[in-house]
Order: sequence, then structure tokens, then C-alpha cells
Amino acid sequence: MSQNAVQITPWYKQPWLWFILTPILAAMTVGFIMLSVAINQQRIDPPLSKEFVRDGRGYAVDESMLENARALGLSANLTLDTQTGEAMLTMQGDLPADLSTLELHIKVGANQERDHVIILHRLGDLHQFNGSLTHPITARSTFMLISPEGEWKIMHVAHPPFDDKVLTLVP
Repeated sequence: MSQNAVQITPWYKQPWLWFILTPILAAMTVGFIMLSVAINQQRIDPPLSKEFVRDGRGYAVDESMLENARALGLSANLTLDTQTGEAMLTMQGDLPADLSTLELHIKVGANQERDHVIILHRLGDLHQFNGSLTHPITARSTFMLISPEGEWKIMHVAHPPFDDKVLTLVP
């Protein structure tokens, strides 16, 4: 009887087992890879800013802040000194007397890590504001001047070099 006995191989050496388990294990591996990509995508492609609003199945730009700036007749001239890092802003239009600071948002392309927010402080009772750049700006940038309450904004897109150049921000 021992001459005709069939030797049984262990379960992990059976070909039919690996034939069934291979697609399942491959699908789980690809699924975990895709899950990690989806979680890390938040860093690569950040969510939209608050100026975009949902419009049906798509998104539209909220123009209400620009319209408020047009109604107030606001515009500004921005001068950047790249040597000292100073930003000098001269405003035109109806500004509230109690307005003491403004926010200058500098968006550099799609990379959020290179964006700047500069707080500009009012110089006395004048329509002039002053602030300091934290980093040099070396690429095409969108300059957005926003009120502290977020009621209005004016903007301008500019290309370097910024020295000896007056940027006119309009709604």
C-alpha cells in the first residue's frame, strides 16, 4: 500500500490556489496604491479658493468682490523694491477712514507653497500703504489686494522684473 500512495504537497505549493489568489492580491495591491495617491493628491492639487462657487455641475468665479471695488471706484498703484523687499501702495477711490491695513496676496502660478500674503499698513491719513516682502518674486504672479473684511478686491497679473515698475491694480 505504501508503494501506491500519492504524496500530497503542502497547500501553498498547489498551482490552483495561486491561480485563484493572484488576481485578488493584484487587485488589492493596485487598490491600496490608488488609495494612497488619492490621499496625497490633496497636497498636489489643493481645493479651490473661496472665490469659486458651485454652478450646477461646474464651478464659476464669484465676481461680487470685484463689483464692490468697481462701485467704490477703487484702483491702486503698487511699487515693489526687490532690493529692500518693500512694497509701497497708493490707493485711489472711496476708502473708509478707519481702514488701517490691507492684505496683498501674491499668487505665483499653481504652486501654493510659493504664494505670499503681505499685510500692508496705512501711513497716517494718506491713501498710502507700506509692507515688506517675505520672499523675492521671480515668476509671473497675480497680485490681489483684498480688504480685511473680504468685501472687495482688485488685482493685476505681472511678469518679472518688478524693479522700477509700477503695477496698476484695478477691479
